[in-house]
Amino acid sequence: MDALTQIKSLLLGAGNPMRATQMANYLRNQFSFYGVMSTPRKEILNTLKKDWLDGLSEADKRSLVRLLWVEEQRECQLLALEWMMKWNVKSLLPEDIDFFEWLIINKSWWDTVDGIAPNLVGKYAKKFPVQMKHTLQQWENHESFWIRRSCLIFQLRYRSETDLSQLQYFIGKFKPEREFFIQKAIGWSLREVSKWNPSWVARVVEEERLTGLAKREACKYIYFT
Repeated sequence: MDALTQIKSLLLGAGNPMRATQMANYLRNQFSFYGVMSTPRKEILNTLKKDWLDGLSEADKRSLVRLLWVEEQRECQLLALEWMMKWNVKSLLPEDIDFFEWLIINKSWWDTVDGIAPNLVGKYAKKFPVQMKHTLQQWENHESFWIRRSCLIFQLRYRSETDLSQLQYFIGKFKPEREFFIQKAIGWSLREVSKWNPSWVARVVEEERLTGLAKREACKYIYFT
């Protein structure tokens, strides 16, 4: 039994048709599901990692992720993402940014993009800052709003290491967009910074004249006098 077939067989065996319908409804019926919740899915992943998954070469790991990513059932992408989030930063390769971009723009929705951007792209950016600088210059004008959203949220885990001038630049560039997921990301990125630098966030909200969803999200933990 090949790797992909084994993974799909395990997910199918753990699936629940009733739960599958509920999970599909939650994501607006954009994807099909086996009906495997987070806990049993992670148990399957841990078993696979222990048995053979982590023994694959770096090239084979990425090839398997691509195979999982084009599968119909959403659990295949979610299991692949959870696996990648456990990869050691030392295993990241300079060319992985193209791989991450492919993952972001295929089968795109918040449940994958919001894991890829801060947990994979964010780690990559720290390891390969020069490559990331060039990538962001391309991404800021990318046709996919999911890529543009990633420009706003890849630093979510950085805390005091956040490049605030870069973040404000992207906020200023993207704030005219009416796309819900862009406005949400503007607010989310600022809300995270407000946990350790509320005064900066308050200033940016005023300077950029943020309104609506972006402002509400940004100001969740701060108060204006």
